[in-house]
Amino acid sequence: MLLGDLSESQRGPSGKNMSRIFDAIKNAQRVREGKVHPNAPVEGAVEIPDRRRSRRWSLDVSVYVYGHGPSKEPFHEEAHTLHVNANGALLLLSAPVKRGQILLLTNRLTEKEQDCRVVFIGTQRSSTVEAGVAFPLTNPEFWNLPAQT
Repeated sequence: MLLGDLSESQRGPSGKNMSRIFDAIKNAQRVREGKVHPNAPVEGAVEIPDRRRSRRWSLDVSVYVYGHGPSKEPFHEEAHTLHVNANGALLLLSAPVKRGQILLLTNRLTEKEQDCRVVFIGTQRSSTVEAGVAFPLTNPEFWNLPAQT
């Protein structure tokens, strides 16, 4: 039996395959037989556009982060980036922050300063949290990235 030959019980109510794994196996078989290009999308797949305004780089940059805590007490800490782009970064912070909060970053290598806003709170670990920050204006120079990012 070829993978494409399905009985009525193996198909869903709309006549489509019920299993994504089965679809992947069937697609791999078509690739081996030369019937489709290896990078061709699976039938019914939807391409999700990248919403980033600039290329993302996996880069560990040491930064000083300055802000105000929940009780308006100022804080500062040395933090590191997980990813950067011309419009912001994903930071690993130990200070508690919330969406919408304004922070000041200082790149330790270049000593450049940049205002930013917390736009994303990600995975919380035992003593740190991932925080996505956005710059008000595109600034690849803050990270020393190429101008065309």
